[in-house]
Amino acid sequence: MLRLFFDFENARISFYDEEGIDFPNVEAGRSEVLLTLAQVVKDAIPNGDHQSFTARVRDASGNSIYSARVTVAGTWHGSKRQV
Repeated sequence: MLRLFFDFENARISFYDEEGIDFPNVEAGRSEVLLTLAQVVKDAIPNGDHQSFTARVRDASGNSIYSARVTVAGTWHGSKRQV
């Protein structure tokens, strides 16, 4: 097993994982951090149209082994109240 640590940040908050999670390999850690990043973005979308989210995977030595970024850039076109 391989212990990996997930860090997340955006303009408002940073989360630095100090416990880690055991995975069979780095590919499993990559998959899990992407699923978690998607959930973080989904939960934050109502808070603004312009946001950026970064996730980083570290090994037990603190070395970054993978990172991913999602950027949301929403723009209104015409009147906001068109129905």
